[in-house]
Amino acid sequence: MSQAVVKVSTLVSYLKSKIDQDNYLQRILVCGEISNFVHHRSGHWYFTIKDEASRLSCVMFASSASRSKYLPKDGDQVIVQANTSVFESSGQLQLYVTGIKLDGIGDLHIQFELLKKKLFEEGYFDENHKVSIPKYPMRIGLITGKNTAAREDVVSTLNRRWPIAKLIEINTLVQGEAASQQIIEALRQMESKDVDVVLLVRGGGSIEDLWAFNDENLAKCIYNYSIPIITGVGHEVDTTIVDYVSDCRAPTPTGACELATPDKDEVIQTLALIKQTLIKQSRSDVEFERARLDRFKNMPWYQIPKSLVDQRQMKLDYASNRLQVSTFISQKKRIELDQISQAFKTLVSKRLHQVEIDLGHYTQQMNQNVIERIQREKKNMASMIHLLDAYSPLNVLKRGYAIASTTSGIITSVSQVKMDDEVKIRLTDGEIITRVNRKETNNGN
Repeated sequence: MSQAVVKVSTLVSYLKSKIDQDNYLQRILVCGEISNFVHHRSGHWYFTIKDEASRLSCVMFASSASRSKYLPKDGDQVIVQANTSVFESSGQLQLYVTGIKLDGIGDLHIQFELLKKKLFEEGYFDENHKVSIPKYPMRIGLITGKNTAAREDVVSTLNRRWPIAKLIEINTLVQGEAASQQIIEALRQMESKDVDVVLLVRGGGSIEDLWAFNDENLAKCIYNYSIPIITGVGHEVDTTIVDYVSDCRAPTPTGACELATPDKDEVIQTLALIKQTLIKQSRSDVEFERARLDRFKNMPWYQIPKSLVDQRQMKLDYASNRLQVSTFISQKKRIELDQISQAFKTLVSKRLHQVEIDLGHYTQQMNQNVIERIQREKKNMASMIHLLDAYSPLNVLKRGYAIASTTSGIITSVSQVKMDDEVKIRLTDGEIITRVNRKETNNGN
């Protein structure tokens, strides 16, 4: 085996980390039948959820089980909200349940979580998209129910904290099927009211009472809203979809108004401190400038202004004289530069003329040397041609000599041929082909 060997605990830990990091396996909704339900004395619930093909072990810790209004029993068809993980001690895949409801009852909590997860994944809760609330709003928009406690809370808080602001109200339904659409229309109307911030508030209630604030279209309207918006829906424990989308969420209507406005008493104190600081700084500036003025008053030119003019006139005359001298020197240098330039041009012209004369002499001499060299080379070439011609094999043939050869090459010895061999004899004007019928050597054999 060439593969690395790992411990069981290492493999289980690796599988657990992979499952825990998979967003598709977290906060999921699973439906099935309850079996083997155990309500442990610790408050934890242990059970199995199954269908006709598979089953999964589940645990619901006491912190989540204590909030459930429903106590499961074996055989119940349920929908659970859970995170998937691995129990490392046994290596068993199981669901860690955070919520449980009977299947088929139209659970609003499950709908809420599904919409919340969807909008989160689509980026509607992105903190970078939220805008800051203006620090000193002078026109505040309020969208809430007519003659409601939430409205009274906002009005009283505004009168207490920031009464100089103008409140622009649009009353809508804040409960029921038509409420969310009315709120959307109110938000669109408010955009034309030139307000600095908008408060969307409602008092507390059950999830059914607050369901209008869990509308997807309303959430998208708030996300794309052009004015900073603060939501204060329900009490501190209530959270709706609009709270996740708005620029700022307050736990109550009163809290929404407090987030939107500064406290007038704190502003007055701040202004008082600023006033004191400005007065102190102004006094310091006045004292500083008075001291400067006193110093100026003691200066001679202040007491006798003409002395300052005379000093400036002297400096001006001095500068004027220096300018005249500099102008004269500049003109003199220009004349000298012109003379040097003319002399340089004359010198360069003479030098170029002499170079042209020398170049003519050099060219003439070079041409003469080339002609003489060519004549010598021609004589040498003629001599070599004559010598080459004298040693040419053709001239040798003209003197009566011949070249004998066979298919093996030129014959230089009698021993190279045999009787009846075909011999080719080359003469100066052609070839003779013959056969050997007798051989004689120089010793007569």
